[in-house]
Amino acid sequence: MNKITSIIPPYMPLLFWIGIIITTILGLIPGSAVPNAVQFWDKAQHTLAFLMLTISGKLAFPKKTNQVFMGLIIYGALIEIMQSTLTSSRFGDVWDWVADGIGVFVGIAIYVKLIKVKSYRI
Repeated sequence: MNKITSIIPPYMPLLFWIGIIITTILGLIPGSAVPNAVQFWDKAQHTLAFLMLTISGKLAFPKKTNQVFMGLIIYGALIEIMQSTLTSSRFGDVWDWVADGIGVFVGIAIYVKLIKVKSYRI
């Protein structure tokens, strides 16, 4: 175990799954019910949410990069499908899924960069 993973709190998996639950709820409730504090450009919301999910997922499961990466890409697609099929006030959008993917890629890049910076200082 490297120094970075040894300092990761044991509750990170729980925080990751809470993030998944919150993202799912926010993605499926009517748009008018989403708090104004999180109402900003839609694609930015998707990118930021998936960036944060990626970083928290990598911190929660540091040895499962591929599973975190692929799981979040699939999860983004499922949210769009659920919006189209399970809600009457939301609709799925392939560009939202693209924004999710960008968030995943940026999240992994940030995580890798932070690990490299941290390893130089340790």
